[in-house]
This record gives sequence, C-alpha cells and structure tokens, in this order.
Amino acid sequence: MALPLLPEELILIICSELCVEDILRLRQTCRVLSTATRTKLLWSYVLRRHEYMHGNLLSYLGGYDRLEAFALETLACRVARLDAKWKARDLSPVRDYQLRLPQSITWLRLVAGTWLFVASSDNYISKLTCWDVHSIIRGHHEPLAEAYLPGQVKTGQLEVQDSGIVLALGLGPESQTVHVITFRKGSDGHVFSELARVDGSSHVLMLAGDVLGCALRAGTIVPHLVNWKENKIHIIPQSDVPGERSVPHLMAIRKNTLVLVRAESLQVYTLPSVAKDHVDLVKRADVPAIWEAVVSTSPAEPSILRLLILSAVGIEMCLIDVDVLTEIDDEPICPRFTVTTQPRYRHSYPAPWYRLCGGSRQCLWLSASETTRMAGPHFKTVPIPLQPPTEEVPPIAWSQDGPEQSALWALSIFDIDDILGVTVVGNCFGELSIYDHVGNHPAQSEELTFDLPRGESPIISDLPMVPIPLNLSYTPRNRETSFVEANPAVLSKWTQDPIDLGYHWRRDWWDHEECSGYRCCDEWEGVLCDLAWKVEHAYGFSGSIVPQAWLYNKWHLVQRLLFRLGDRYLVYTADAPHGSGMELMSYPVYPSNRNRFFDECDAETERCTRLTATTEAEMYQRLCDIETSEGAQRNRWAEQAERGGRPHPNLLVIPPLFQHYLELIDSP
Repeated sequence: MALPLLPEELILIICSELCVEDILRLRQTCRVLSTATRTKLLWSYVLRRHEYMHGNLLSYLGGYDRLEAFALETLACRVARLDAKWKARDLSPVRDYQLRLPQSITWLRLVAGTWLFVASSDNYISKLTCWDVHSIIRGHHEPLAEAYLPGQVKTGQLEVQDSGIVLALGLGPESQTVHVITFRKGSDGHVFSELARVDGSSHVLMLAGDVLGCALRAGTIVPHLVNWKENKIHIIPQSDVPGERSVPHLMAIRKNTLVLVRAESLQVYTLPSVAKDHVDLVKRADVPAIWEAVVSTSPAEPSILRLLILSAVGIEMCLIDVDVLTEIDDEPICPRFTVTTQPRYRHSYPAPWYRLCGGSRQCLWLSASETTRMAGPHFKTVPIPLQPPTEEVPPIAWSQDGPEQSALWALSIFDIDDILGVTVVGNCFGELSIYDHVGNHPAQSEELTFDLPRGESPIISDLPMVPIPLNLSYTPRNRETSFVEANPAVLSKWTQDPIDLGYHWRRDWWDHEECSGYRCCDEWEGVLCDLAWKVEHAYGFSGSIVPQAWLYNKWHLVQRLLFRLGDRYLVYTADAPHGSGMELMSYPVYPSNRNRFFDECDAETERCTRLTATTEAEMYQRLCDIETSEGAQRNRWAEQAERGGRPHPNLLVIPPLFQHYLELIDSP
C-alpha cells in the first residue's frame, strides 16, 4: 500500500522514526504527506526524542503543549541542523550581525535566544540596553529599551524568575551599589524598572530568587548574602588567611546549601533559616588550582551542582551533591572529571585557555594556544557530558576573521544559546557581534520565548532614559610635566593613612626616572590591563586602590608599593624594571591597623587566583600595539570616539589622534 493511503496515525508513527531532513523531503511529495508532516503531535514527539538523547530543551518554555505546530517545527529544525554541524565538527557561523556602540561593553547576557542585554560605559555615562535578536536578524538595529545608571557596571547576574527577567548589576567602585532591575512591558513599550537598591554592596556573584551573593561590602572584600526584597544581610564567615582574603570565583545555591568556589578551596555552608539567622560553615576542602569556574545550566537534580572548571589540566567537570555533603562528614566535596585536556602550546602564555562560558549543552572559551604574531585567539567548544565522561572529548575550534569582526583579543565577553545556536560577543571597543551558527532556517517564531509581565510589580521606579553624568576623573599620561603637577587631585588621596613605616619606605611622589612607572597614577586607575586591573582580575582583590608608600632597591631591581584596599593593606612587588615580574602580599586586618608599625615579616604572599587574566592582558596589550603600529595602523579607540564615544584618553595611543581627541573633549 502506498504511504499516502495509510491512516494518518501510521503515517505519523513512520515519520517519527525519520530524521528532520527526511521529514521535510517527504513533505514535498504530495498534499497528504504535506499535511501529516505539519502536525503538532509529530514535532512534539521529535523534540521529546531529542530531549531523551541530549537533555532538556528551552526549560523556560514550560513544556511544548502551549506551542503551535509551526513553533515546534522551527525549534526542531534548528536543533537538528545544529546537531548536524556538531557531527561534522564545523561550528563556524553561517551569518553574523555587527553593531558598534560608543561605549565599552562591560557585561552582557542573551536570554531565550531573543533578548540581548548589554551594559556599556565610559568615564562619562553608563548605559543599559536591550535588543531583540530577531529584529536585528531582520535588519532593525534599534534597541527595545535603553536606560542609564549612576555608575559603571562591573559585575552582573541575570535570572529568569516567575515574575519575569531580573538583573542584579553591581556598580563601582565610584558607586558601591547593587541595582536589582526587571525588564518589562510598559504602556509605551519595553522599559527597565528598578525593583530594589542595595547600598554599600557590590561585586555580584550570584542571583538566586530573592537572594544576592556579593563579595564587597563598604569597599571591603566581605562575601555576604543579601535578601534584596527585605534588605537583610548575612555575612559569610571567612578566615583571615591568604587564599580567603580575595573575591571568590563564584557562589551557588542548591536547596538549603551555599557553595563557595575559590581558587584553591571549596566551602559549603548552610543558609539562614527560621531556627538560625546566620550562615554556618559545614565543610571546607582544599582542591587543585581552579583558574575559572562557571555553573552549567544543564538540567540536573535539585541537589546537584554541576560545575565546569578551567584549570591547568584543561576543562574539567565537577558534580557536587549537597545532600551527600551535609549527611556524610568524610565524603569528598569535589570529585573532578576531565572533559578535554589543554594541548602543548608554542607561546609563553601560562594559561592559554581563558574566559570560560557555560551553557546547557556546551561550554565555550577562548584559546591563545595557536595564535601567531598577527593573529588573535579563537573560540573552542566541547559538549557538556550529562554524566562523568569516560574519555576526553576533543574541542571544536571556530572563529570569524576580518576587519569588520569584533576583536576577540579586546577583553571580550560572550554568551551563548546552545539550543538555538547563537553566540553573542562584546568587547572593550564597543564592538558587538551576533553569530548565527545555523542559518537558512524557517522564520523565527515569537512563541519560542516567553511573555514578559505587563502587570504592576513592586518597583521603585523606571530607570531614567536620559544620561546620568558620571564625570569620573582620569590621570593624563603626560610625561613632559612634573608627576605631582599633573596629578594633584589624585595625589591628594594618596599617603593619607596614619600608619608607621620603616625608614626605607618613601611617601614622596616626586619623579624618579628609574622607578616612575609603578608609582604613576595612571597605572593604578583600574583601566584596561594596568596594575590595578591586574590586582583585581589576576589576584581577586577588587575595590579602590589607595597607594600609601613606595620603595626602590636599584641594586636588586626591586620595586614595591604599599597600598590600601578597603580595610586591608597590600604590597605590590615588581622584581624587575617596568614590573615584568609581579608579586602581591597582604597583611592581616587588625583593629588598630592604621596606627601600627608595618613589618614586612607580617605580609603573606597571595597566589594568583585567575592566571587566565594574565593571558587576557597580554593578548590585549600585544595585539593592540601591533594593530596600531603595523599593517593597517588601526586605532579602534579612535573609531569608538568617532561613533560619539569618549574612551579613556590614555587608551588613544597614536599621538595625533590623542591630541585631536583632547581638543574634542575639551571643547564646549
């Protein structure tokens, strides 16, 4: 009997055993099969079969029953074509879409393959923007919503909650505040609305419902939890020892358990409850060095925390069962399994893989291991195993080259939707790229996302839609004038603490040619890869740095600078001219810290917590220098200024452009 003559139920059973491409080919043969292959039941079955093999798809949809047949087919086609690219080991984008912003991108997230949230800022304004990716694909680049903030976004977390999309953005260091924001539909379109503001806290590491996990309190590194609805704070107990004085890699909650991941330890705590109103340490364990860690969003049991770890080994996976941890005292906290191993690399980068990003099915990172003098890093990716892997998985590499593409070496941040096959990339030049790895797919269906709330929510106010002037000061890089004459405002904050130092420490900041570099204000502003940036990103000491004293031993070529960060004093040491070798030491915090004698014997060495930051800085400094001085002699900072931006003047390294820019920003 011919296939079209069979009952529809049998046709559906036969079609359900076919791959997506065969179903689409069968549709073209006759009207009966065309109708049968468009049913909701068929595509729902195809997707559930895929879920059985690869895990949950688009959990935010809340099930497939509410979707129409066309939306189900659209999703199945994209998933199938993406799977085919995985099998062919070719994940290069089919299409890309480029946007250029006038400010540096400091944070971004992609939600439901639809909403792209981007925080961008310079020394003058800080902006939060949301685009509809589907509109960008159709050629419309206007954002859905735009709002302004009173400080630069340094950190952020996003969570899709029952009430909608919630963002927790940590501002600083000029504004030590966390803003909890929702994205919703207003009467005149989409708007950003403020749900809460937590003054005094910053550096957001976690958002879990009503609970925030922050690392800084009043400018001091104090890991703590905040119930942002009740504005209630719980300090997470830490020991004042090296390794626990810096910012953790991440915080995560499973059930009633908090897990803190540090560079060389994992700490497990119980959360506050009605019976006890404090956080208790349950277990602590030393672990092999962790350079970066992210939480995989792949589905798991409520008690399982699935960590992806970037280390000297490569990409590792760790499954933490919090039920077992709290019940069995001698159970190891973190059994680790190797997913893929780092190859031997030709360059001097101590950590050639960096910037780990985890999705629900795959993890993505940047690799500098195969770079050449003129070529930058590229992406590598591997699937996330649902169970501990029995063998290593070789990563797939991809990149997009060309002058119109975003510079991956420019402190790039990125996010992925690994179900729909979309990657978004932003960098410090304000270059924003959207990569579609599938392409040639049916028109996007708005049903593949979820509805934003329209009703009145307990908001403080809508965020302002006009710029809020920041007017952050900067130190001009001008070596022709006296160091003190050029930086009076900055220097007025230095060397003000009443501390007692030995005779060899100096507190005058007059120029000394042989050691001026590490004592210059423009090296301690926290601007892209300067010394303060390295202290924050490589050693995990975030906050405002206030130098107090310096010394220079010309016989041993040792340079040291004592500075305060919050309530703690640290010593930066460079064992060669221009800081080619860097060491950081910290002092314990004492009640009378500011009035005691500082003995170098009290300082304890801090290990680099994120070695990958050194690779990130080297890639930026090397390729930015090559690009501006060789070949095309391109200055992307100047391009950003031409788009209406006001990048830090010291970043405009070509003298004619630098002078022209100063004239522009000084003009009324």
